[in-house]
Amino acid sequence: MKNYPVKTPEQLGAVLQGCRKHRKLTQAQVGARVGLPQKEISKLELTPARTSLARVFKLLAALGLEIVVRERETADNASEW
Repeated sequence: MKNYPVKTPEQLGAVLQGCRKHRKLTQAQVGARVGLPQKEISKLELTPARTSLARVFKLLAALGLEIVVRERETADNASEW
């Protein structure tokens, strides 16, 4: 699988949704894996900034993903927030 740099919460939601769809999983199926209702998976994908980090990690685990922290490849260290 390709690497997807994530610099904002919105980008994280889009990446998680894309990975879920790539794996042909519904929100309900992913929710069942982590013990959350479908609507919570939807909220997490649409507004990840409003969810707990613990829920993000649960969803990552359900999709077989991990977070890797590394220095940016660009010389610009300005925040994108």
